[in-house]
Amino acid sequence: MKILAIHRFILLLFLLSVSVCFPFLLLAQELPPDHPISLFRQGMEYRRIGDFYRALEFFRAAALKNPAYFDPIFASADLFFQLEEYDEALKMVDTALRLSRSDSSARVLKARILVGMGRFKEASDLYATLLQEEPNNVEARLGKAELDLALGKNRNATLEYLDTLKRFPDNRRALLSLAVLLAQQGNGQEAETYFDAALRTHSDAPIVHYLMGEYYFKQKKFDLAIERALAALSIRPDYPEAHQLLGWISFQKGDYQEAYSRMDRLLALNRSNPMGFYLKALSALRLGRKDEGITLLRSLLTLTPDDEIARITLEDSLRELLSMEDNLRKSYAQYHFDRGDKFQERNLFQRALEEYRRGLQIDPYSKRGRLAYAEIQQKIGFAGYAYNSLEFLKKQNLADRTALEQMEILESILSDRPARRWQFDQFINRKPSISLSLFVDLKSGVLQHGFSELFLARYLSDLLIGFPSIQIPLSPMAVYTFGEAFQEARQRGTDYFILLAFGESAREFSVQGDLFLSRTGGKIGTFSVYRTGNDRVQNALVQVASIVKEKLPLRGQLLKREFESVLVSLGKVDGVKKGDKFWILPSQALTLKNDSFGFVYSPKDILGTFTVTDVDDLLCEGTVAREGFFDRINPGDVVIPFEEQKAKAESAPSAPAPSASILYKKILRIQ
Repeated sequence: MKILAIHRFILLLFLLSVSVCFPFLLLAQELPPDHPISLFRQGMEYRRIGDFYRALEFFRAAALKNPAYFDPIFASADLFFQLEEYDEALKMVDTALRLSRSDSSARVLKARILVGMGRFKEASDLYATLLQEEPNNVEARLGKAELDLALGKNRNATLEYLDTLKRFPDNRRALLSLAVLLAQQGNGQEAETYFDAALRTHSDAPIVHYLMGEYYFKQKKFDLAIERALAALSIRPDYPEAHQLLGWISFQKGDYQEAYSRMDRLLALNRSNPMGFYLKALSALRLGRKDEGITLLRSLLTLTPDDEIARITLEDSLRELLSMEDNLRKSYAQYHFDRGDKFQERNLFQRALEEYRRGLQIDPYSKRGRLAYAEIQQKIGFAGYAYNSLEFLKKQNLADRTALEQMEILESILSDRPARRWQFDQFINRKPSISLSLFVDLKSGVLQHGFSELFLARYLSDLLIGFPSIQIPLSPMAVYTFGEAFQEARQRGTDYFILLAFGESAREFSVQGDLFLSRTGGKIGTFSVYRTGNDRVQNALVQVASIVKEKLPLRGQLLKREFESVLVSLGKVDGVKKGDKFWILPSQALTLKNDSFGFVYSPKDILGTFTVTDVDDLLCEGTVAREGFFDRINPGDVVIPFEEQKAKAESAPSAPAPSASILYKKILRIQ
């Protein structure tokens, strides 16, 4: 009886507790849909599935209902931070901090936002204060490591992650961030140690499987990469990054139909996913379905008109797959002609020239493009180029009265230029003096647009061959090792080769490159360019082309000689001007330096000097003076600058450094 009484008493207590709690449970479940808490919960659900914009809509509605409700305001700040809308994120987090000044999470978020804005000193001070007050604040420690990454202080970041793991051995963000950092630095063995540790303790988190799969994919361990991607999808079937990774793997393995089908699944989750459109388009092109591939790329540009890489890919595909007369080529060339007009109106002549030239690469027979190109060339002082462009129209029976009248004016200007006096067609007979090979290092780049490396490299190649001194005899090639590039460059017989690595995040683009002598494989130069904002891809590649052109040594050829007067294959486009002086040497007496840009030759091989007296667009003429008693100067000899060129300063990348910024943005994805 006593035991029965005890059981009845326990049952009574349970019923009483349920009767007390039930109204509150009922209240929590039956809140009206427009209640701030209901709105916040709906926003969090959209945030969970990755629909940030709908989430922000509900967070904003919740905050309007209750301006003192901290949670939706803080959640909005966090989402704006992830969307890289730093100004709005800072405004929201400051609002949250006015509601709860001591909230550690909001203070950490503010510091992270300040890092994103490049306000590193303020962020550093905030982290220092936080860690002094709360030495074991793991979010502050991880944020401090992100700051070090953004500053390019990878060693400091590594130490910060290791110290965090001493205090919190199972922290997922620390384990994954350290693994990604080590993998990026080429330390694969250690990276796998931390990936494995994350997998042991957080096997229920899809991001662990995804990042491991991404790592294995870059190591070309495709079976392991597939295993991890499928594991991520078993936990979260709607995980877009895992679907995309499986698409990348299939594409890399040459299974383009599977990649195409996988992108269909990705787009079924989100019809506006640009990367799904991009890889589906590339897969269609590889399957020989050119019309569908081009249509998909056009759809992507409609969806995201400022997607430069999609535009470059589409334009490259139009040039390769469609006839010269195709209307699509004309349509997309028109885009560049219109941009060129806008730049010209603002007196940005070089930018206008780049646009007109790109448009003519797409539609070479465009009358409108040729006229605009001729006009801008004349404005920047290249009458020969202007005449050549109009002459092309005349040969195609496209020149109107205005063009013919302009040709007459240019005829008068050019009549006393070196090319006319020597009866030498500078645009046909002048040959490039330096040859390059371009390679893309697939293991170093980080691109959102998967498999876009060769399209970017071809765009750079198009820019480089715009310089008449540069020849790129074969298309760019993708490689995984330096050895592949070195061997291929030697077989091609080019003077130099460049190993490129591209970096891309949502709003940033970078190019890093190492320049090597093809004969020996010796590294003789490096560059890095970082751009953000509008036209960042084009601006970065134009800057790279300019850097490469400036680094390459100047070399011309003696084309013709009449007594003391000679014609040489260097002109205004090469920066040559009246009064410049050059050495003359036999072509076989000159070799490229092993350790820097320039030439090696013996002083005893010098045949004489050449002094410029008049300059054309691609040619110059002047007088020669022999060295020694005998006159041994003949056409075919080479000329190089009289004085050794001073080493040009390396192009300093904008802050933050390219590799630092891209790595920092990658680690920000880890939650």
